[in-house]
Amino acid sequence: MADKTDLLNELKNSLHIPLNVSDDDQLLTDYIDSAKAYLNNACNNDMSSDDRYRFIVIELATLYYQNRGVLTNAKDFPYSLRCVINQVKI
Repeated sequence: MADKTDLLNELKNSLHIPLNVSDDDQLLTDYIDSAKAYLNNACNNDMSSDDRYRFIVIELATLYYQNRGVLTNAKDFPYSLRCVINQVKI
């Protein structure tokens, strides 16, 4: 599995945040950690060896970042992301 810096850089690319901007690095790292914990908990297993793990972690962290704040109302994960998560749960 890639180290945290690789995942952070991939998340920043996903969010179109320049790699040299570090204002939200701690927040983004926390979202990555939360996404990993969510996926491993949802699957009742360490899923880091699954090929889809990196994709799901980045997508979850992206969703967390884009839906932060008190005025944001997110009901559930997008259907396509939910499908991939359900696949790894099997």
